[in-house]
Amino acid sequence: MISLRWSYRETNLLVRADSHEVARAAVRAAFRARREVERFLLVHPEFRYSLEPLSFPGEELPRTVELMVRSGEAAGVGPFASVAGAIAQRALEGAREAGGVNVVVENGGDIALDGRREFSVGIFAGDHPLSGRMALVLTPGELPAGVCTSSGKVGPSLSFGWAEAVTVVSDEASLSDAAATSISNEVRGEAEEAVGRGLERAREIPGVRGCLILYGGRVGAVGRLPRLCLVEGKELRRPPPWPSPLEEWFGNPGSG
Repeated sequence: MISLRWSYRETNLLVRADSHEVARAAVRAAFRARREVERFLLVHPEFRYSLEPLSFPGEELPRTVELMVRSGEAAGVGPFASVAGAIAQRALEGAREAGGVNVVVENGGDIALDGRREFSVGIFAGDHPLSGRMALVLTPGELPAGVCTSSGKVGPSLSFGWAEAVTVVSDEASLSDAAATSISNEVRGEAEEAVGRGLERAREIPGVRGCLILYGGRVGAVGRLPRLCLVEGKELRRPPPWPSPLEEWFGNPGSG
């Protein structure tokens, strides 16, 4: 697969595809998506700043805006919580329309992907012991998918929670992005209770396939997550009850 990087204002895209033509189609679709949002903001400036879901009855919404509105309603957050995921989703759609088969689009850590092969998605979680050591392995039967991460400690996105990482998998990156924000907002305070609240919130959001939370030496998961592996290749088990201490995953995380 070839790689193509493209940056425009806040959008930082990495596209991996089978051909340069497909990758360029993804970038063009991402640019069109940005323009749709920018034009909508001229008429509806509240769209950018609202922390609550918004609706626009009677209006015919552009595709990117419609994705953001729908995702915000499902997750109970403002539509802009899903902007990065929505742009990644639109780029993936553009790549597929151009004939792309195996495509991965990352927009600032939010990922939309599809294909007929297996993909591994690493999880970066700041200074958490599992940061950079854990990956979700998605099979062709689990694609297309959106894999997005929200953090209260890493990156520029607004979060009211304290988690090192909340990673959500769903059918669309726009929903995964909004859901990750909503779940992350619940993860604060004492670790075990906080992770439990986050997992409960994940269960409440329609369309979420699975969620993984890393916070304060605890790991929690819910739903139909893809297979979890260490980057070194060892498959991780899910020790009950969740959330579980790191030691129950694979021993002392600080060793080796």
